[in-house]
Amino acid sequence: MRPEIRQAADSDVVELQRYATSLFSENLPGIFRRPPPTLDEEYEFVRSRIEPSNSTLLVAVLGGRIVGLLDLAGGTLAEESHVGTFGLSIDRGHRGHSIGTALIEALVSWAPEHGISRIQAWAWANNPQAVALYERLGFVQEGLCKRAIISDGEPVDVKLLALLLVA
Repeated sequence: MRPEIRQAADSDVVELQRYATSLFSENLPGIFRRPPPTLDEEYEFVRSRIEPSNSTLLVAVLGGRIVGLLDLAGGTLAEESHVGTFGLSIDRGHRGHSIGTALIEALVSWAPEHGISRIQAWAWANNPQAVALYERLGFVQEGLCKRAIISDGEPVDVKLLALLLVA
């Protein structure tokens, strides 16, 4: 069964808080460690992605539960308003079922209508599954930030991958 892919709404805040709490507890490579968000913090996050016209928060919903999330923050200055940087996560029990692909494809469809012609992601080098997914979908590595993150006391490189939608 394929999940529904849609933009998040204020009414999703409680379910998004549950999703974030579960995700953060895994200590996955590629996701910054932080405490579970409060409802107010989750609400502010949702608003920060659905209010600006060049930002979005896409969710994958299956059986009434959020099983995947893609947030895109559009540039806030005029010179970079065409650029969106995204983060992607999939629920533990639903990884490897093409949900990440569906979310990115939905983003690529959404972007041009909202002034986004460059989509980029910062992928931690210790998360090769993410890098492989982005590259499979046409993203190109443009840069490598050496030792950009310290995770569990160890330096981790971060790769900048981008997809240009308009030549």
